[in-house]
Amino acid sequence: MPSLKDRLASPEVVLTPAERKVLRALLDDYPRLGLGPMARLARQAGVSDPTILRLVKKLGFGGYADFQETLLSDVDDRLRSPSTLLAERRERMEDADAWSGYLANTRDNLQHTLGLTQADDIRLLCDWLLDPRFRVFCHGGRFSRFLAGYLVTHLRLLRGGCLWLDDGMALPDLLHDMDRQSLLVLFDYRRYQAQALLVAQTAKARGARVVLFTDIYASPLRELADLIVSAPVESSSPFDSLVPAMAQVEALVASLVARSDNQLDERLEVIDQLRSAFNTHLLEE
Repeated sequence: MPSLKDRLASPEVVLTPAERKVLRALLDDYPRLGLGPMARLARQAGVSDPTILRLVKKLGFGGYADFQETLLSDVDDRLRSPSTLLAERRERMEDADAWSGYLANTRDNLQHTLGLTQADDIRLLCDWLLDPRFRVFCHGGRFSRFLAGYLVTHLRLLRGGCLWLDDGMALPDLLHDMDRQSLLVLFDYRRYQAQALLVAQTAKARGARVVLFTDIYASPLRELADLIVSAPVESSSPFDSLVPAMAQVEALVASLVARSDNQLDERLEVIDQLRSAFNTHLLEE
């Protein structure tokens, strides 16, 4: 039986021009756009809600919810582990230059990443991160924890009040200190971490804002986030790629620097003086 994406690409029914606009929008941002609210899909495609309902019924679904359930079952690889992908990916990698193929796949993923985030979302995120009234907490999953650490290390150069939630023993103490003046930046990608969910739930319960960096699938943490930054994770390897997510972190840091004023120059100068006093670097001018 063909996949849902194939069915959308080659529908077996006659469609109106408006219905074809919906299909183009779905395929251009597959599967993320179809997993969201119908109103957002209608707005993106430039059609009305009834047009979408007519389309999904033409395609054989009982309604939009039925369509979304099929979409999830078709593309929701959230819980697929490397062991489930190993045989398939190994065979594919043996037939080609694994090194070059992987780098080419990474290039394509970075290109895909460009269209996944709205400029207004990044401006809002920068506003929050540069607001001195907020304390910033960063946390990540088993693999993505390094992204949280990488971001908080840069943030400490730009501002004070930044904490990396990486100490399991001290985690409850740090979560207790969250309040309405706190911002949690959370990194979590499939196979989603139970601890990340608990951290997000605790942060929301204490009034903190939550920014979620995640994949394009239906993460269980999405409903808790005030702002979401998505990235593709599929790779030619059995292991997911976090290169696009890493690029997003570096792009975020660049955006923050572009928004900073002369106080950043003074801050970095003082930090460099302190590092010299501690003999931090092997090479000094």
